[in-house]
Amino acid sequence: MIYFDNASSSKPSLKCLNVFEEESLKSFANPSSIHKLAMINGSNISRIKQNILHQVGLDDKYDIVFTSGATESNNLAILGYCRKNKNRGNQIITTNIEHESVLNPFLQLEKEGFIVKYLHVDENGEISLDELNQLMTKQTILVSIMASNNEVGSVLNILGASKIIKEYPKCVLHSDCVQAFGKIPLELSSLDMITITAHKIHGIKGIGALILKKKLLIEPIVYGGNQQNGLRSGTLDYPSIASFNETINEAIINLKKDNLYVDSLHKYMVTKLKELDEVSINTPDYNYNPYIVCFSLKTKKASVVVEALSNEGIYVNSVSACNSKKEDPSYVLLAMNKEYQIAKNPIRVSFSSENSIEEIDYFNDKLKTILNTIR
Repeated sequence: MIYFDNASSSKPSLKCLNVFEEESLKSFANPSSIHKLAMINGSNISRIKQNILHQVGLDDKYDIVFTSGATESNNLAILGYCRKNKNRGNQIITTNIEHESVLNPFLQLEKEGFIVKYLHVDENGEISLDELNQLMTKQTILVSIMASNNEVGSVLNILGASKIIKEYPKCVLHSDCVQAFGKIPLELSSLDMITITAHKIHGIKGIGALILKKKLLIEPIVYGGNQQNGLRSGTLDYPSIASFNETINEAIINLKKDNLYVDSLHKYMVTKLKELDEVSINTPDYNYNPYIVCFSLKTKKASVVVEALSNEGIYVNSVSACNSKKEDPSYVLLAMNKEYQIAKNPIRVSFSSENSIEEIDYFNDKLKTILNTIR
């Protein structure tokens, strides 16, 4: 098996699985209960929060809300902040290449009366800071810009955006850092709210987090027993949180080494793909996330090629996993001004540090055969 779909979900590490299993068996008590075992879990969660903040270079001005994953974190950040602060302004800004867990909350807020503005991207999937500057007004209360695009791997200038947004005291900057966190260097202290999740960095599914400044006022989107300061009700899943902590520790420790190695895979893959006339590369040549290579087929149908590769034990995806069963063209590629045929037939290869040059060679050999075989 060759697994090149790590941007959809990565293989959990043995360390994070061992932590989850161990804590599930010995630390199963509800952290909200008042007996000793429960209070130990609650105390450990507080310690884990501090460790995570330290690992990612943030201070005690920030807090962490544990969630079920990136979608919930994005929804909590966007819906929760805007609904709570709608008296401060009614304009919000995002990009036209965000993940749907960002775009759809913006669409919902538009129905609720907010004015939504969309930043365009260029052919490299990058925003224009000049356009952001032009769109900002005294009524702007939230800007949400992803750190790295999940389809093409472009890296967006969130640091530059933060410098503009700081000139508007009523506005905060949220970033969906899911594809970037633990993979590329990030200056998180420039952000007010940060979305991360475990299963993109070799953790388990079902656990993510919203990291946010303590001073921010957020309205919950899940109501219940007022856990996590009322921001996200529901029994805290201590074994998953402990496992997430281990996942983050591993990712941060190995970030530089893994980034360099995966970049060598990325460059090799791009070089091999450029030898194929049928292929058009969508991932930018510079300022890219090395974990993602996106290319399109000029005349063939991507879904047919993805299925044929799958039959050979090679697993890639046609677009973002959340959209992969739709027949619509990639809205990300259309936003980058790609031709319709290119936007209709993308294939995304996404690496982990467990992949190899030999796997890329095997993939390319099979891809050539498939392209020469299918109509």
